[in-house]
Amino acid sequence: MTGRGRYMPGMDPINLAPALALTLGTYALLASLAWLRRVSAEKVAGRRNGILLNLARRAGPPVIGGIVLLIAGTVFGVIGAGGVAGVLVAGGLAYGLHRGLDDLRANDKRVLALRLAMTAAISMTLIWQAGLF
Repeated sequence: MTGRGRYMPGMDPINLAPALALTLGTYALLASLAWLRRVSAEKVAGRRNGILLNLARRAGPPVIGGIVLLIAGTVFGVIGAGGVAGVLVAGGLAYGLHRGLDDLRANDKRVLALRLAMTAAISMTLIWQAGLF
């Protein structure tokens, strides 16, 4: 874009979806470590199964929607469907794991701040190394 446009060199708008998916995926990965630690510590099998069902209930629909969008975008040749599908899948997992940790009362402010800081540091490093921005 030339002239008065707001386009900045080095910033490509098509890279926004993969960068957001990478950030959400990083948070989901860090949250899954804490979630797995809490679930594996549960001694009662019924409670463990309930925790797993809650994760499937919260994260399942966006993940399935992202997979369907990815398949439909590939079949119909929609540009950018892969990035949006990645955001749906990573966002669904991040949301499901975050809410699951809230249910287990494992999301106090200190732990959440540390997880967010680690997410920012790791994802920004990966985005920079990948050359997305």
